[in-house]
Amino acid sequence: MPKTLKWTAVVIVIGWPLVGCAGQRSPSPLPRLDWLVRSDWINVRLLGARGDGKADDSGAIQDALSQVRDGSTVYLPPGVYRVTKPLTLTGPRTGVAIVGHGRDTCLVWAGHPGGNLFTDNGVAYSRFVGLSFDGQGKAAVGFHHYSTRRFETEVVHRHLAFVGFTNAGVLAAKGDRYALAETTFDNCWFENCRRGVAFVSFNDYNYTFDRCEFRSCDVGIECRHGNFYARNCHFESSRTVDVLARPEHGCSLRRCTSRGSARFLDFANSVSPVTVQDCHVAAWTARDGAILLNGAPAVLFDCGFAEPPVDAVPVRVARAGQRLIVSQNTSKGTGALVGGADQARVYHVPAGARTGSIRSASRRFFRSAVRIPGKVFDARRDFAAAGDGKADDTAAVQRCIDAARAHGRRAIAYLPTGRYVVKKTLRISGSDYTVGGSGFHTRLIWRGARGGTILAVHDPDRVRLEHVAIGNHDSGAMTNAIDILQTGSERPSRMTYDGVFVYGMYQKQPLRQGLHFRGLGAGAVVVLSHVQGNLRFVDSARATILAKTSFEGSVIVSGRDKRRDGFLGFGTRLATIVRHGLYLKDNHSVVMSDFYIEQADNGFVFEGSAGCPAGRATLQGAKLHFNAPKDKAEAGTAMTVRDYRGEIFFGPNQFYVDPPAVRVVQTGTSPVGLVLLANLFYRTHLAVAGQEPLTIRLLGNEAVAEVTPNEPVRYRRAADAAPAEALRALPRALDDLRRLGELDLRLDHLDDGPRAAGEAK
Repeated sequence: MPKTLKWTAVVIVIGWPLVGCAGQRSPSPLPRLDWLVRSDWINVRLLGARGDGKADDSGAIQDALSQVRDGSTVYLPPGVYRVTKPLTLTGPRTGVAIVGHGRDTCLVWAGHPGGNLFTDNGVAYSRFVGLSFDGQGKAAVGFHHYSTRRFETEVVHRHLAFVGFTNAGVLAAKGDRYALAETTFDNCWFENCRRGVAFVSFNDYNYTFDRCEFRSCDVGIECRHGNFYARNCHFESSRTVDVLARPEHGCSLRRCTSRGSARFLDFANSVSPVTVQDCHVAAWTARDGAILLNGAPAVLFDCGFAEPPVDAVPVRVARAGQRLIVSQNTSKGTGALVGGADQARVYHVPAGARTGSIRSASRRFFRSAVRIPGKVFDARRDFAAAGDGKADDTAAVQRCIDAARAHGRRAIAYLPTGRYVVKKTLRISGSDYTVGGSGFHTRLIWRGARGGTILAVHDPDRVRLEHVAIGNHDSGAMTNAIDILQTGSERPSRMTYDGVFVYGMYQKQPLRQGLHFRGLGAGAVVVLSHVQGNLRFVDSARATILAKTSFEGSVIVSGRDKRRDGFLGFGTRLATIVRHGLYLKDNHSVVMSDFYIEQADNGFVFEGSAGCPAGRATLQGAKLHFNAPKDKAEAGTAMTVRDYRGEIFFGPNQFYVDPPAVRVVQTGTSPVGLVLLANLFYRTHLAVAGQEPLTIRLLGNEAVAEVTPNEPVRYRRAADAAPAEALRALPRALDDLRRLGELDLRLDHLDDGPRAAGEAK
């Protein structure tokens, strides 16, 4: 038996987690977050909490939670807080934050066995940062999302640790008709819990896990009915399975590693495709496979398997007719990669020009050291901004920004919760500082001339914009043309946007306002850690742009500049209630790995322009669903291709129910190739209207509960069409996804600076 499993057995016997809170057993693995307290934070110590590990702090913390209003931040200073009664944060509220010091702030359960330590009820657009939850082997749930008050969306869990919970570290269980969707787990730790994270309801969609670590749990991630994207996560010694997936829509695991677990992935659903990219698994113990596949089409590439149990193959197909696309996988000591392949349809894609980024199942991604602001300039306290939605705060806010820029060295220009009226464009430039607020309810309101720009960013060097709403619809009607405009010269630049809300959500106005990038050069680097709203990229194809997580509005990419040696890549992307989710103009290129669209008028527009170089769009996703207006003849079109020259690779994805005809409409004379890969037609069928320059290839697609229209058989049944040509073309698409993975690893929290000495890579 491997050494790690012996140690796990000891943990089970004595009932203690390996990792505890400050002063309790071994220290928490979380980074130390030495915050400078902000002026609008609610400090639980001032309400009587002691944090000495002895007093019962339940009442004082609950008093703080009861004071929460829209935009409130509850602050827990360093300490060990004993909790004997469940804590509850009750909405409906938006833009709330609960902030602790990471490894130095711990909530320890001291109540009856089976209790829930913390429950969140109806709080959207919120953040939970820097807390350790210790269940002591008695509490059932550490963090319970149970909403009876409102739908919860865009909730961020960051630098959190959960140890010793008998049910789940985090449990999302639907209350009445409300659920939790579009949520992120960033740099979170789960240890010795029955389940690390469990989400069990319909509408628990678009869960993103990034840089998380799961140790000695029965199940690391359990998804029932929802869908998820796990990236850069490490699993170790899971007693049942690392990831148990019974999803409703498409999912992905990318650059995840596993060592000493019973199994890596158990995936079963007939309508939800899955992608497993660059994942490495070693020393699993289940003889029937490290991966079980039972359902919709699957893509498996750049994965490595090593140290198997005797006579075990790593991938086991449990369903006759399973579509499985494989490329550049390795399996040491097993002979074969796939078991049950005689009943599967396995497609072998030739090697590409690139390879995966991960080399070992021992690779870890969790960070135990991060940078936070070291100096706070407060727009209200230090520069007399009113933030009341009436007074002109332009000068005060600009002075605050200028002070942080002049100081540099990780300073922050902080805007407490409020409505800041802006009448002239605010400007950001300079190096090594942050401009930010409390979140969704720090709002910049435009009251200047019609057609103006609220915030202009030029050649920033290691600058962040965070936790602020600029021009978004919820802030009221405005007359500006652009919310944020970033421009550049030939100088190198680096800019990060995190928790930034601009105009676009639910508005069906892709050309209005939003976050714009114009004329960015070859030295420009942009990381969109978390943004909401319209995104527009104009003549910025020389820049390196990574959108890790972005929600709502439309994406428009355009520009006639022929220099296109940069990269535009998206991870998690969501678009609902839009005219189109993506407009790719002038033959531009894009890579999008996890794109979810629902209740949209249409899907994608691909347009070309004479004289522009050929482009390539590589698009994978979870769901494509339309709720098209009946009075618009063009509505409900999956892809509109207007003289786009190049290639379009689409899938895996799920074509969901409505409308039954998945329409692809092509016009123009430019040659364009469309490859549909591993898609699931869920009560839908492909309907193509196009001219001769459109070439369609289908590979590994499947139809479920299909409608039977008057279309050619090869489209009606989603059967393979020109599979040999598709296989020859696909390495280019997989190389795009490999490049996106490389970029994600290289730019991961670029603004945080180099890793601390000795930190795990």
